[in-house]
Amino acid sequence: MLSVRGKGLRGDDVAAFMEGHGTGVRARLITYDPDGYRSKLTGWKDATPVGAALTKASLVGWTWRGGKKFAHGTKLCVEFNVVQGEPCAVIHR
Repeated sequence: MLSVRGKGLRGDDVAAFMEGHGTGVRARLITYDPDGYRSKLTGWKDATPVGAALTKASLVGWTWRGGKKFAHGTKLCVEFNVVQGEPCAVIHR
């Protein structure tokens, strides 16, 4: 799961959550511009393992002071080191 908070084309913070994994999970943010060009927005960051009863999960977040501006139509995605696929959010006005 990926959650992006902000206003318009500005992102203030991003949070990502992944079920089924505990320790050793890392994540990074990547973007795809409106033309499809992929770029790494952040380096790898350790996720925090959390548990409730028998459920294991990993949480990770990023915050930008003053916000981070994106072009209209940019895909902001999170990539985890332990699974394939990238949950994404499209930034729009």
